[in-house]
Amino acid sequence: MAMLVFVFTLALGAALANLPQEENAIEERIVGGYPAPDGMYPYQVSLRQQGKHFCGGSIISQYWALSAAHCTYSKNPSYIVIVVGTNYLNSRGIGYGVSQIISHSGYNPRNNANDISLLRVAGSIAFNNRVQPVQLASSVLPGSSQCVLSGWGLTSYPSHYPPNALQHIFLYSITIPRCRSALPRYPIYNTHVCTYNGRGQGACRGDSGSPLVCGGLQHGVVSWGIPCARGSPDIFTSIAAFRVWIRSIAHV
Repeated sequence: MAMLVFVFTLALGAALANLPQEENAIEERIVGGYPAPDGMYPYQVSLRQQGKHFCGGSIISQYWALSAAHCTYSKNPSYIVIVVGTNYLNSRGIGYGVSQIISHSGYNPRNNANDISLLRVAGSIAFNNRVQPVQLASSVLPGSSQCVLSGWGLTSYPSHYPPNALQHIFLYSITIPRCRSALPRYPIYNTHVCTYNGRGQGACRGDSGSPLVCGGLQHGVVSWGIPCARGSPDIFTSIAAFRVWIRSIAHV
């Protein structure tokens, strides 16, 4: 039986158009993360529209944030606010407007290829102990690496309410061949990173665009998966695969 596949956006949750789907109800599953210690992920951002969180992202410099293209595709930058410096959706934090969105020119919304985008902050981000850029990976992540994913994605599915507190979870990478073997009917590219911990642990809607960090370097951007933590790998856009593209725009 085919499984329902979602890009992990909270606001839209649109199914990938050319992937197999099903209409059966999906049982609620706990994703398996825990509230992150306050200030632990100073690079984490919340992308918001009309005050509501819809995707995550990461600070890569005082002028640029990194996210997924499916989060920002066709959006007007003047309606987006990047909130930094808080682990809570309802308190603290500093909001910055967005002056420009640059999605990868090869982004394909039908299959989520090249799912990466950069957001230029209006002004510049002020760094402090709660607000810092993340360092970006330049090499391919090997299988069996321990990584940490942080984000405000749903902690159960189906649900309509993101957690107030930033969640985090340790995930383990798997190789692209193993990922393809686990998802033979779905497009897995060499420009992806895959993680798999088994049922009950993984990304969910609202985590899109959030950073996967391994060994202190960001290796992935949450892209898509089968919702949520049902025993299939989670798919991330590989930072290493797009490192030259990021550097050519953001100069980091």
